[in-house]
Amino acid sequence: MSLIGTCLEPGCSTKCIGLFCVAHDSPPTREFPRGRPWPRQPAVNDSVVRAAPAKTALTPVRPAA
Repeated sequence: MSLIGTCLEPGCSTKCIGLFCVAHDSPPTREFPRGRPWPRQPAVNDSVVRAAPAKTALTPVRPAA
């Protein structure tokens, strides 16, 4: 069995991968107008940088006597 074959539609000589060419393949049975129904991902806005407040204070370091 070959990977590339001729369309099985009578009178069509188009080479295809599978049984039928694009012109004779059956249309999809369901449409996804807003894309495929994958689970929603949390919204991430990479263009905004947020800085966290610093909770530590700088203290001078002196050598031990």
